[in-house]
Amino acid sequence: MSTLGVVVLSVCGMKHLTECLESVGWADAVVVLHVGRGEPAVEPGRSVSTVIRKVHSTWEVGEIAQKVRTDWVLHLWGEERVGAELQEQLRLISRQGFHRTPSDYRIPIRSRVLGRWVQGSLWGPSPGVRLSRSVEHFSPEWWTESEKGIWAASEALGGWIEDYTLADLSDGFDRIHHVASLWAERLNSAGWRYSPLSVVLKPLRVFLRSSWMNGLVSQGLPGLTLSTLAAYATLLSSAKVWELRNTSGKRRRER
Repeated sequence: MSTLGVVVLSVCGMKHLTECLESVGWADAVVVLHVGRGEPAVEPGRSVSTVIRKVHSTWEVGEIAQKVRTDWVLHLWGEERVGAELQEQLRLISRQGFHRTPSDYRIPIRSRVLGRWVQGSLWGPSPGVRLSRSVEHFSPEWWTESEKGIWAASEALGGWIEDYTLADLSDGFDRIHHVASLWAERLNSAGWRYSPLSVVLKPLRVFLRSSWMNGLVSQGLPGLTLSTLAAYATLLSSAKVWELRNTSGKRRRER
């Protein structure tokens, strides 16, 4: 029987971290990585035993995640919850031998928008690769959006990850800014090249892919809201990269 560990990425402002941890309390190892200011919003007296680490950059997230030495690794945002059906599927995968299972899996995601559950996620493709046989086979940049990440896995699970991030739209924009800062930091460090045209076209592509490929357009206003916010997060990330580079360039000239 193989083991399963969970890496949970937390940022300031997340309100459902306790529910997230309770939904994976049966896992063999749970590690919370909190990025940014403040402390992770975990309620006192929780029944889930976890290891909580505060990290200062996205580089540290990847380094620490690789130290989770379980046979399987599931990656979650702190606002996501593993539903009952998905829990049973994960337990079944852990009980099977490696020769009977793919190396990784895509997991569909539902988001709570305007009081309704809709298909898709603001934080990345859905279904997205979230479960890997071991962290060595899983990109430490799991939260970033990439064409490879959408289709890399050979099988998709039927259970859902439930995402509460947009339950309150007033808080949703604050979280978008936090996540956009994470993306911008990674893109800037990797030397990402951009042009005015790409800054405009990429959010448009994200909107079209979210609304049509993920089927959000069929969900009415909540689905269109989710697609619009996903495009906004992409545009904001590019703007933050531009801000980082121009601010650092201005400082060098002043010296």
